[in-house]
Amino acid sequence: MPRPKGRRNHRFEERRREIAGRIGQRLIAPDGARASLRELASAAGVSLPTLRHYFGDRDGVLAAGVEELGRTGAFWLQATRSVNTELPLGPSMRWLLDMFAIGWERGVGSMMSSGLAAGLESDVVGPAVVDALLEPMLQATETRLAEHRRRGEVQGDLRHAALALVCPALLALMHQHGLRGARCRPLDLPAFLDEHTERFVAGWGGRAPMSVPHGQDPVVPDEPLR
Repeated sequence: MPRPKGRRNHRFEERRREIAGRIGQRLIAPDGARASLRELASAAGVSLPTLRHYFGDRDGVLAAGVEELGRTGAFWLQATRSVNTELPLGPSMRWLLDMFAIGWERGVGSMMSSGLAAGLESDVVGPAVVDALLEPMLQATETRLAEHRRRGEVQGDLRHAALALVCPALLALMHQHGLRGARCRPLDLPAFLDEHTERFVAGWGGRAPMSVPHGQDPVVPDEPLR
């Protein structure tokens, strides 16, 4: 029976993922986000017409590579969701931040850095980075925090809490490693993570929220930055 017009066969999707996996590995090389379409084709072991056939333009190629990279993070996401959640809030969050730091050195850092470098200001690659890399990490953290809220250890919006926990740690890791900040302004990362955990627990660990008045709008320049 002939395949209905417009429907991709199974082999097409299988081959597409195979090529995208090779693109993902090229992306995490030091210059991966800057690779030309020709260099990406070479890394994938295919011709330029083949690459365009499966992915369209360069942004489509990079987005597919990012999506495949995201699939390699299943171990870290599962650990984020469920390992050591029986610990009290403080030790649980500190363990999680330690795991982020270890993961950063074991490939997660290259994946995040390359994804962000390729995705910033891109209408195609940017959403792929959010969907495949950033949101899975944040949502796994929300799942972990939900267990602590079930025990009465966390208050407030879990999405906000996950952002509050993850973003400073992510920025510190990018500052020290991805951007080589350790060379010009080194940070005692364990001490930072200790204090960050302590203040996170103090802020989100069930205390009454501070009342923040809505005052005047901030003063900003009339002209945009150029």
